[in-house]
Parts: sequence; structure tokens; C-alpha cells
Amino acid sequence: MRAQFDLTIATPLSVGWYRPNILDTQSFIRPTSIKGVWRWWARAFVGGVLYERGCLRARRGKLVFLEPDLDVVRRISQITGKVLGLGYAGGGDASASRFRIVVRVLGRPYIGSVTRASRYVEYGYGKRAEFQRFNLLSLSDKVEYALGGRFRLEISGRGVDSKIFTLGLQMLAVALTLSGLGKGSRKGLGSLDMTWSDFLPRTSVGKLIEEVRASLENLITDRCGGPQRELPPMPVVTKASLDMRLASVYRVVGLDAPSLHNFFLRPQRARVTVGSPKGQDELRRRLEAWVLGLPREQRGTGYIAEVDRRASTFMVAYHGQGHWFNSSGEAGGYLTVLVSGDWPTSITWSNTGERELSIDAAKVISAYLTAFHEFEDYVKKMGGTIAAIW
Repeated sequence: MRAQFDLTIATPLSVGWYRPNILDTQSFIRPTSIKGVWRWWARAFVGGVLYERGCLRARRGKLVFLEPDLDVVRRISQITGKVLGLGYAGGGDASASRFRIVVRVLGRPYIGSVTRASRYVEYGYGKRAEFQRFNLLSLSDKVEYALGGRFRLEISGRGVDSKIFTLGLQMLAVALTLSGLGKGSRKGLGSLDMTWSDFLPRTSVGKLIEEVRASLENLITDRCGGPQRELPPMPVVTKASLDMRLASVYRVVGLDAPSLHNFFLRPQRARVTVGSPKGQDELRRRLEAWVLGLPREQRGTGYIAEVDRRASTFMVAYHGQGHWFNSSGEAGGYLTVLVSGDWPTSITWSNTGERELSIDAAKVISAYLTAFHEFEDYVKKMGGTIAAIW
């Protein structure tokens, strides 16, 4: 089976290759990057079904509050790789991905660069702004980015059942709607507009999520009792709640891409929410900004943990009005919140002194709630609107 999507780069994209800050000007959008975000979302969907059936067993980690049991990790990899055809590295049972991705350049994008001396980034129609992620990356080296252009994404499935092929493409459509590619991909950078498809009809991302979950519920046979009453040990797409929805998606209209991205920069949040870039916003006051991703450290201050990195699952993406899965036809953003317990057991807050923060389920939920309420306040004070769509 075969399918095609037309793509354009909606927000500045920086996907490195053999030199991490230099673009691959042959393809710009690298197939390996697409496969990576595709697999990540496939695991989150599979994990959500297993979690609701009591099969997503967790254990206390040495450095991480909750992590999946090794048998669960293998089962998720098996379903994602072998059943869904996205590739499985299971020793003697290994199998290559049955999906092949080709990206063709139909029209070259704009190529820009950011340096320590020149930090303004083109983000569409001649508009320029600073993006916090590029500011940090350009402290040590020039960073290239791409914007716009026209691309054809061709996907073929070797020996893939038609229902599995459709399910796979629906998961990919969700992935490329709610996540970007490359640097800052969870903070509104590297978003791709899918402007046409010869396979999937125009629809909303909320409906896509429902269709993916319904297909997986029929496909996955594992049953281990009732719903679990503790946090999932990994990000999952589930309808379950523990004091808050563990997975939710919101539509944000009225904010541009830089405004969404720079929410993750404390002075910008504080300027909007409390009126001063030096003020204490709620995430800072409650020492909960670690939920926006670790490490969050600069010049020896911030949040430090023994784990090398924990990317946030408080994620934003931005799309133009031509995106195939924007049911409203308006340009705007998406906020996705996936609550899970795979955070460090201990985080050090360093400023003029140091303070140890012990992490448990209640503190994880509290941090996500604080982040959401502050984001909601931020959007409204900037003149935008936010509404739950899943």
C-alpha cells in the first residue's frame, strides 16, 4: 500500500545531521526524524490501552520515581514494532520496519541562521522574532534553520494489512500535528503543515485520536484486570484521570508561534502573567518549572537532577490555516499534556542557595496543574483563546 502527503515547514526547523547545527540541504526533513516521532506516539497510544487494562506495570526506579516493568517495555515494543510494523529490535525475534518513508523536495525552503550577534528568526510572511531555544543554541555556534518550502512525503507499506496501514498513518498524522521535528520540537519549533493527502480525509485531530484508540482497543488482546490507580510510568494517551486528566489536547488560537514557544522562558511568562520579567510566576513561586523539562539550568542556577535529561510532556505545536487536520481552518497552536511518573525522584533547585525537591505522584500532578493554569492565564492575557479538543 502507498500514501502521499504534501508538507510545508510551518515553524523554524533545525534538524542536524553529521554536524548538529547545520541543515541537511538534500532533504531538510529527514525520514529518520519522522520515524522517531511516529514511533514515540505509537508507543504512547499502545501504552494508553495497556494502562486502562491494568497491564502497564510500574516499578520504583533508583533515580526515577516510576519506570515501566521490563516485561511491559518488551510488550509495548513488540506491539509497536511487530504488530504495527514500525520495527522491532527484539533479539532473535527482531524485524525491520515494514514502512518505507521517502521525502521529496518540491520547492526549497527559506534557509536562515542564528548567531550570538544576530538572534532574530524568520517565522513567516517576513515576520521575525527571537526564539528562546535558538538563543541558547547559538551561544556557542551558528545554527541553521529552514522555513516554508514544499515537500512530498511518500509512505509505502511492504506486506502491511490495509487496516494496519490506515492505523499507522492516523498515528503519524497525530504525531505531526501535536509534535514537531528537531530542536525545540516539543516547544513549537519544527512543526510541519500537512497540506494535502491522497489517503486520509480532512478531519480533526480529536477525531483521529478517537479512531486510533478504537482500532488499538480491537487489536490489542492483553487484559490484566481493571484500570490502574497510580500514575502511568511513561507518557500515554488515555482517558483515565487521577485528580486531572492524564492525557489532554487543547486548541490555542490568537497567539503566534514565538509567543507559544517563549512561554517556556521564565521572564516571558512572568512578564505576561505577573507584569514583570523579574516577577515570580506560579511555576517559579512553587518551584515546579521542572515540569517544563530537565535540565533547566543556566549559569549554575535552575533545576538539576541526576538523570541527564527528561523532556517535557507539556508540549506545544503550531500550524498554519492550511494544515490538513485543522478542522477550524484557522492558524494556531496545540497544547498536549501527558502526565506520567517517569520523573527524577530528586531534583535540586539552585539559586543563591540549594534546595532538594523530592518528587512523588502528588507533586507531579500538582506541577502539571500549575503549568496548565499558568499557560491558560498566559494565553488569555495575550488575547488568545484555549479550548479542550480531546
